[in-house]
Amino acid sequence: MPALQRCVRARTFLLTLVFVALLAMPASAATLPTLKRGSSGDHVKRLQSALHIGVDGVFGKGTKAVVKRFQRRHHLTADGIVGPATWRKLGVRAPERQRSGSGSGKSSAIKALQRRLGIDVDGVFGPGTNSAVRSFQNRNGLTADGVVGPATWRALGFSGDRPVLKRGGSRGGGGGVPGRIARAISAANRIAHKPYLYGGGHGSFNSSGYDCSGSISYVLHGAGLLNAAMPSGGFMNWGAPGPGRWITIYAHGGHAYMTIRTPSGLRRYDTSGMDDGTRWDSRMRSSSGYAVRHPVGF
Repeated sequence: MPALQRCVRARTFLLTLVFVALLAMPASAATLPTLKRGSSGDHVKRLQSALHIGVDGVFGKGTKAVVKRFQRRHHLTADGIVGPATWRKLGVRAPERQRSGSGSGKSSAIKALQRRLGIDVDGVFGPGTNSAVRSFQNRNGLTADGVVGPATWRALGFSGDRPVLKRGGSRGGGGGVPGRIARAISAANRIAHKPYLYGGGHGSFNSSGYDCSGSISYVLHGAGLLNAAMPSGGFMNWGAPGPGRWITIYAHGGHAYMTIRTPSGLRRYDTSGMDDGTRWDSRMRSSSGYAVRHPVGF
């Protein structure tokens, strides 16, 4: 056999092996997208859930910083870009393509979750299931947001691909949240990852960064509850005294923060808690020395 013909056959054989290997690759490696700053959508939400940070579906500066820290801890290239190696270290795999009857599949997953939690099994992710999930997450050192993502499934003892489950309705709407509160949550999400900037949000509600009272002012303005930004001390006598049902503001002359009751539970919104890149925090803090106020009616 001529040498040239043998060479062509060898190359054809090698190409065939490569093609077969590609076909044998797991679907997760082929279908999970590469994410970077500026990305958005459900895959970003899965990433944020796996990183235990605020879930808003936007790959901003804060998410990138947390990704880089995770990559450094796991000896990956710390470039803030989430590719196959980072997905694998996070333990996140692409969900299988949904077949017909996917609704019943999700109900089955909820039933499996409820059985593992030891609560009534009805296949509906309602308030009781949400409460049980959050209690489990608290006990196991997870972000207590009521969202059952990869980390919560693993802590429950499940392996393999599992759907992300949460109570019906989306962040900032549904779940019995009044319209103004839904708008407040949406506003809070828009600037959650904006940097802290002294005086930010006071000259204009549109700013490259926001300080503590500027952040609160932006959120209240987004809800239609405030017309002009206020300093921290100004909130000491604003609205009505005491905690509110939906929003509570804690203020003294040097700092202010707020809590908002979201569909996933009560959450703190505070520039002093941005070590993870977001103003959202499921952890509460001492309110000693703060005036406690709330928007009238909320």
